[in-house]
Amino acid sequence: MKRRFSPETLAILSGLLLTLSFPPFDMFFVAWVAWLPLWAALQQIGWQRGFKLGYITGFVFTLTSLNWIANNSGTSFLVASASMMGTVAYISLWFGLFGLIISRSGRNLGTKGLWLAPIFWVSIEFLFSYHGYILAFPWLSLAMTQNFALPILQLAEYGGIYAVSFWVVMINTILYQLEFGKLTVRTQQLVWGILGFVIVGTFIFGAVRMKVVGELKKSSIRVGIIQTNLDPHEKWIREKKTKHVQAILTQSEKLLADSVKIFIWPESAIPAHLSYYPQFDRKIRKFVETNAVSILTGALHHEEEAGEYIYYNSAFFYSPGLPVAIYSKQGLVPFAERIPLVDTFPVLKSLNIGQANFQPGEEALIYPMGDREEVTDLGAVICYESADPYIFREFLTNGADLMSIVTNDAWLGKSPGPYQHLAAGRLRAIEHRVSIARAAQTGISAMILPSGRIAATIPLGEKGEIVYDAPIGLPRTFYSKNGDAFGLTILLLSAFGLLAVMFAKSAGKN
Repeated sequence: MKRRFSPETLAILSGLLLTLSFPPFDMFFVAWVAWLPLWAALQQIGWQRGFKLGYITGFVFTLTSLNWIANNSGTSFLVASASMMGTVAYISLWFGLFGLIISRSGRNLGTKGLWLAPIFWVSIEFLFSYHGYILAFPWLSLAMTQNFALPILQLAEYGGIYAVSFWVVMINTILYQLEFGKLTVRTQQLVWGILGFVIVGTFIFGAVRMKVVGELKKSSIRVGIIQTNLDPHEKWIREKKTKHVQAILTQSEKLLADSVKIFIWPESAIPAHLSYYPQFDRKIRKFVETNAVSILTGALHHEEEAGEYIYYNSAFFYSPGLPVAIYSKQGLVPFAERIPLVDTFPVLKSLNIGQANFQPGEEALIYPMGDREEVTDLGAVICYESADPYIFREFLTNGADLMSIVTNDAWLGKSPGPYQHLAAGRLRAIEHRVSIARAAQTGISAMILPSGRIAATIPLGEKGEIVYDAPIGLPRTFYSKNGDAFGLTILLLSAFGLLAVMFAKSAGKN
């Protein structure tokens, strides 16, 4: 193969193409060719330096997509920057592993080894996203690149994010074989036909599924979403806390005329440890009982155990006639909300890099919410948890008919972070065909329908409210019932694929 650009340049190009396909750019079609420059670079140098070139691609992609982490105004610039660079360096290792496997596949099987790329990538994505893994980071799934190709996202109903990622890499593979594979004219014609069938067929399938889901017989409940747009620093000033609590109650009171049954307030909407501020608790209870409505609000929480305070990032469920229930965030952000392995190595408790030191919750709580006549079982995930398919699915398994995402993306400013976070919510809605009320302190708040369509939003950096009749009671999906069956199947297939690569006779340079 004639060399026009250096391998490193092509690896960088792959990283940039992935970034352009990722929110907020959302050029979904670019993801269909994003891997081609990297694979071409590997082929032109005889399938060598796979880890290095894969790492370069991953580094460029993660640096340009996750640089918003350094914008975190909740900590010092030095800590935020170090957190961002550490995340970039770590995630890039997985891209390096992918490059290494692809280079070995090409070396031993020739260009036909690239047919295995979809199962290899999905397996890698499954591993670095796996909930039980201490450094799991599901945020960078290739499924998110199809944020503006809603029909393609419908595949998530069956295989979660891994089905969508598989589709994206498969398109790359087919195009690569057409351009660089040693195919006969007849085979090329066949492959072009397959490519057209896969793309057009998937769009038709997705459009049909969206129409069917939209027409399913279902009930609804009226939900009010509040976006306060408070400065994340100002609201914690002690003298202003009462003012902020009254402001969100006043904002909610405006929606009573619209017959709202459930109010969703953002993460840490109450700037206090709510259980220990009875004056705030009384105000909320009075609003709930007087108006026969329910309120879900984010707030801090702590408990005393053996003379030691245990702190939680929590959501409080207020429902008329019922005791207050508390859900505590299970999926804490590594290093920002909790130091990994701190229970195994208690000495890490003395480490202070500005983290919150929260204790993770243990239960995916659902709670009856509504008025005294219309009630639905509501689940709530907090912030980063909405990117974790495993945690989110727990709520559906426990019987949730409506989901909420409460978050405080104010620390991220007007960066790509809130747009990527919203895109993660769309994937969760499609996976389970569940409505999601997303309340973000400074945006982007939204009502996400079971089809993944965003019915209403409040823009970033604005104060506002959403009132919407959220569909509830849709049938559970294949993914809801079976979880990551697709991902685990692909993981098994990749093991056989690796064996085929390892024991194949070297195909030499192509």
